[in-house]
Amino acid sequence: MKLTYLQTDYPNGRSHILMRNLDTVNPELHHYVLVLSSRCELWVDVFWPYDEEVEKYTYTITEQQFWRTFREWRLQGLELGDSGKVAEILAQKQLNRKKNSKKI
Repeated sequence: MKLTYLQTDYPNGRSHILMRNLDTVNPELHHYVLVLSSRCELWVDVFWPYDEEVEKYTYTITEQQFWRTFREWRLQGLELGDSGKVAEILAQKQLNRKKNSKKI
């Protein structure tokens, strides 16, 4: 597994720090080993579709920067969210998208 460390800073103030596995064989999906959000969400081992717009806000950071940011957020009182609940919401959104695209 070859990891790269990234940070995404959205215009609305939300930030993510990510570990992306570069060994993913499917070019349409990114394999994130860990995604921690400044809005109290934690995802572990997720596959996410390529999103051109999000790439505009994403830049490479070092592993040390990743863990420093992770530690700072935890010290600021960040509580990790429920990964299962996040996965359920994302799955439901994907199902709704598929249902809506079939109606068109």
